[in-house]
Amino acid sequence: MRKLLRLLPLAFVVTSLLAIQPESWSVSTQRDFLKGELKGLSITSDGKLTLAPALEPIFDTQQAFVFSAVQDKSGTLYLGTGNNGKVYRIAPGGKGEEWVTLDQPAVQALAVDSLGRIYAGTAPNGKVYRISAQGESQVFFDPGEDYIWSLNLDAENNLYVATGSRGTVYKVSPEGRGASFFDSTETHLVCLEWDLDKNLLAGSAPNGILYRIAPDGSGFALYDSPLEEIKSISVDRYGQIWAAALGGGQVNQEAMPLPSSGREEQKGGQTEKENPSDRTISVPGSTRGRRLEIYRIDKGDLAETWFSSDDELAFDLLARSDGTLLVGTGNKGRILSLDSRRFATILVQSPEEQVTQLLERAGSVYAVTSNLGKVFEFKLQPASQGIYVSEVLDAKITASWGVIRWFVRNPGSAVPRLYTRSGNTEKPDDTWSPWHGPYSDSNGSAIQSAPARYLQWKIEFPQSARPAALQIDENAVEEVTVFYLQRNVSPRIDSITVHPPGVAFMRYPGANTGGGISPGGPDGAHLRSLPRFLREMDQSSTSPPPRQVFIPAAQSVSWSASDPNADELTFSVYYRSQDESAWKLLVKDLAETSYTFDAAGFSSGTYVLKIIASDLPSNPPGMALESELMSRFFVISNATPTVELGVPTSQGRSLNINFSARTYGSTVYQAEYAIDGGEWKIVFPEDLIADSPVEQYTIRADQIDSGEHTIAVRVIDSVGNVGTGKTVVNVR
Repeated sequence: MRKLLRLLPLAFVVTSLLAIQPESWSVSTQRDFLKGELKGLSITSDGKLTLAPALEPIFDTQQAFVFSAVQDKSGTLYLGTGNNGKVYRIAPGGKGEEWVTLDQPAVQALAVDSLGRIYAGTAPNGKVYRISAQGESQVFFDPGEDYIWSLNLDAENNLYVATGSRGTVYKVSPEGRGASFFDSTETHLVCLEWDLDKNLLAGSAPNGILYRIAPDGSGFALYDSPLEEIKSISVDRYGQIWAAALGGGQVNQEAMPLPSSGREEQKGGQTEKENPSDRTISVPGSTRGRRLEIYRIDKGDLAETWFSSDDELAFDLLARSDGTLLVGTGNKGRILSLDSRRFATILVQSPEEQVTQLLERAGSVYAVTSNLGKVFEFKLQPASQGIYVSEVLDAKITASWGVIRWFVRNPGSAVPRLYTRSGNTEKPDDTWSPWHGPYSDSNGSAIQSAPARYLQWKIEFPQSARPAALQIDENAVEEVTVFYLQRNVSPRIDSITVHPPGVAFMRYPGANTGGGISPGGPDGAHLRSLPRFLREMDQSSTSPPPRQVFIPAAQSVSWSASDPNADELTFSVYYRSQDESAWKLLVKDLAETSYTFDAAGFSSGTYVLKIIASDLPSNPPGMALESELMSRFFVISNATPTVELGVPTSQGRSLNINFSARTYGSTVYQAEYAIDGGEWKIVFPEDLIADSPVEQYTIRADQIDSGEHTIAVRVIDSVGNVGTGKTVVNVR
């Protein structure tokens, strides 16, 4: 039997076969780079970090929000703000002033007619004001609505007013006579734009429908978005319609008041988070987002989702003459550029939270922001300074740093400079090391920062002398990789379980070993020197646990173990009896986390086991570490209990039998008796507690028929051994 059991080392294979080998941390995709902080930089869809176009501040309104903006023929810019109902005027040279204050808190919409007259739509008591060149305002049209969301004019200076909460577009003549032009079934009509065929386009909420309204006021639903609101519309020179939709109930209502959505309770909090593999690249727009989707509707009315994101909120779209689409977003104040390949470049990040309006005139592009309300202009030269600071690398354990390596495409006369710093707090503070660098060898410079748990790197871009469009290709950093080695930490035995006697673990054939076939050797030794991700391929995440079977005299122990370095571990099992002090080896160098041994070769008594875990398979001799843990005491008993029956006595139909039960190396657990092969009945000892190696019992049975009867007794000890006895009695 002992030989059989030694063929069953059986068990739970350690869940990780990972060694202390150098780790690498690589940043090479747009998603990777967006985890850091950028200033004066663009991030292309294919993961290039470059200088951004200069974003020059033009005017500061000193207001929290700019909800609307419009330019007249002379290039004068007008801004509608909240929450003080102010309209600002900014001359082409950049000189601005507070122009007029209306009696409503929010100026949600602005428009300018061919005569240079400014129209302002307000909330929460929706009215339209007309403002003269002298800054004199008067109510031009009052539809009796709560919100004026958007204004637009046709060639005859008829004003179109999109409203809420009745979802109506009104047409107002230059004299101020207005009537309903299009009445939707929606609560809000949020934005208006003209297509090239002189149809009016309108976006709605709360059901996110894009309408095309003919000159006679008849409406046609071009697209029914799965999101709640069509926030912005833009039409390019080819007649393609671009529409941005928002959803998920996640918009900052205080920063940018939006229509109340009936779907918010249904969709809010159910955003699906994309979690792609570090080695997988997804085409932007191939995964439908829940917060932002941008659609393209072609001349044949075919609608496609061109871009989606769970991270951005779009407030305005600008279709440029060069074929790119600019997207003003929040809540990190970014401007995206979408090209014909559906690639999204993070063009620039403003210092404010939301880019609420984008305007272009004579090649100049203006960005209007909220939180705080400012105006910026794109310049056709790179930003004067570009700095990227990576997210913090958590090595989990104190680590030694190897080299930092990077790749620069199309390098200029001056190349980007890289620096590193390290520390032991999750967020960098004064206890971190100073920045070390700049590092000079892009093929691999030794990191000078002190060993620590955390590391961070930054890139400083030199100013480029090249004139630029909105996208710059010089000194494009495509990838940064850091190598590091964790300090070795002792493995840990987390728990030990001694199983009941007779329980043995039996592994399924081929479990965790690919059917027992492993190229290069059956013990898997060839895998230990391979990179981690290759060694992980040898592990089966679906292998069934070993099954438990009953084998007499089997004794099993199992344990759980972990290693902070994810090292490969081996285990040794030692034992000793309770009255001994020296440990004896039972088995060594196990890869499994359980062991079954034959207890028949052990004398009866109380024992304890000790498990020692070692990370030697993953470390050089002399550097390996161990830890140990002892089990609870347990009993091995290889002798069956004995039963000594006394002389039965009877009186009438009553029967009394005394007997004693004795165990060896264990205690009495339970005693039972049966009369003439009938049902087994439990009997308690004289002291009512079965807790000793020897217990005294008395069987008292009534209503016994006369004649000969066989009384059988069985005793079970605390480890499951069973002893029996019997006697025959005549009842007269």
